[in-house]
Amino acid sequence: MTKKVLKIGQISDLHIGEDDSLVQGIDVRKNFLEAYTSQSMADLDLLVLSGDLANENAEPGAYSYIANLLKDSKVPVCIIPGNHDDIEVMEKFFDLTGKVHNGKCYYRYDLEGRSIFFLDSANGTVSSEQLSWLEEETAKVNDEVILFVHHPPCLCGHKFMDKKYSMKNIDEVQATLSKIKNLKHIFVGHYHSEMEVEMGEQTVYVTPSTQMQIDINQSVFCLSSAAPGWRVIEWGENFLETKVYFSNNP
Repeated sequence: MTKKVLKIGQISDLHIGEDDSLVQGIDVRKNFLEAYTSQSMADLDLLVLSGDLANENAEPGAYSYIANLLKDSKVPVCIIPGNHDDIEVMEKFFDLTGKVHNGKCYYRYDLEGRSIFFLDSANGTVSSEQLSWLEEETAKVNDEVILFVHHPPCLCGHKFMDKKYSMKNIDEVQATLSKIKNLKHIFVGHYHSEMEVEMGEQTVYVTPSTQMQIDINQSVFCLSSAAPGWRVIEWGENFLETKVYFSNNP
């Protein structure tokens, strides 16, 4: 029997503040709502928030605001932390039962006969414990799997982010990922840009931020746009298609 085509929405790097004040002059709550309520996100099977939900230091008001919105979601929501998040604070607002191990939030989520994996790179690395788990768990799945993690597991040609904020143990992570033959598509955030990078036989899809976009061609921080961006993935039995949307192209 042919498996259903899954429609997955990915929102990343929300950077919601403690209250509704502007963040760096940007209405980040409005930006998040534009993504969340976009027509492109209609009829999802799954929504993924891939890190940096909070703006700087795991502001409880950010998590409270997001959790209050998501409580009425008609589809399941999977969440991972970014480098501005704190999993202990997040656990007070989101149900992460069974998803946190030794202070790291990583897990497998099965939906409609498909397996989706999530890793925690909040401290800038993916721990050896997570990598061993991922290798063991993906080996139990006969079909293709996909992976979400906050930091790209490779350099992306982003002059500022590659230099300042790339994943710290890229070589270790790549060594494990390259062994997982049923993993072809990896979805990340963190770089506040839309990018697609080939990494051996795998493709890394960098999803833009709903907060703002950073110019990939400048070696110092330079805002390229305050328009929110997000990603929609359609994952079928023998194909995967994905498209990025911005608020001026909903």
